Amino acid sequence: MSPTMSPAMSPAMSPTMSPAMSPTMSRSALLARARRARRALRSVAGALLGASLSLLPETASAHHVPGHGASEGVRSINSLGGRGGRSQSRLLLLNELVYADTGLAPNLANSTSLYGEYAPIPEISIAAQAPLLVIRDLDGSGDTSLGYGDTRLQLRITPHARKLIHRVLSTGVTVVAPTRTVKLKVDPGPTTAVSPFIVFTRTYSRHFWQLIGLSVIENRRAGTAIDVSFGAQGGSRVAKDKLSLGLGMLFDLRVANFCADPQGQRTFCTTSRAGEAERPVGALRAMVLTSFAYNVTPRWSLIGAIQGPISPRADFTAAGSLGAQVFF
Repeated sequence: MSPTMSPAMSPAMSPTMSPAMSPTMSRSALLARARRARRALRSVAGALLGASLSLLPETASAHHVPGHGASEGVRSINSLGGRGGRSQSRLLLLNELVYADTGLAPNLANSTSLYGEYAPIPEISIAAQAPLLVIRDLDGSGDTSLGYGDTRLQLRITPHARKLIHRVLSTGVTVVAPTRTVKLKVDPGPTTAVSPFIVFTRTYSRHFWQLIGLSVIENRRAGTAIDVSFGAQGGSRVAKDKLSLGLGMLFDLRVANFCADPQGQRTFCTTSRAGEAERPVGALRAMVLTSFAYNVTPRWSLIGAIQGPISPRADFTAAGSLGAQVFF
């Protein structure tokens, strides 16, 4: 019979009450049973909630640049400005838009940056990129944040800049300084990165192809991660060589994680760092790239690009950039 039957029920009908049991003892037994029932209901509800969450699709939201949304590989390709990667003096105004509707913190991130590069000699150039960030949360609150992003500093070396025109090999290193003032929804704290890179471009009378490889060593409070990226693209010049159109792919691979414990010590780990999703060692991400560059004059050009993920793991849904640059 039900343990919640009223005191008016006969003792013979209730297995939990004897004829000698007092009303006080009866209430105590009923209260104890009620507490046990509530605990059981909470346990069942928790199990059902956990089972429901486990059925949701897993999303990826990290090894992207905090405040930017895409990887360092995408930023490096965008900052090339549709050129072969040789050392040169130029000024680039670049606007990058990244839309991410999945992950730990869905958002729409816009980065407007000024990229200045100076080549004292044809073989060597130094550059700096200063970004202004506007980030809008897409989780329902619709909050918008405005501030300064992480500064990028770059050294580029083109060994045979005076000799080779159609075969251009450049190498260098990019350093990311933790200057971001925008507070993110899932904020990793100050982030620094070092990224050595190499770019090779082969040009013909109308066609061209380009290879880019880079490694990113990124450090944040949750630990250190090492990524390797490889990209390839090819294209043609049309409209009397004024317009260049390109198509390619970029692959990002997580090769190592060093997770930080509460004391700050870092040890190698195969799982994602805290604040990341689906970024264990071996996680691969792939995306397709399209680009254009229009030479207004020999010194001025307009550039643009669109990126879209094609792998199950993806940091963003869609990304694109537009820019204008002048050469000196």
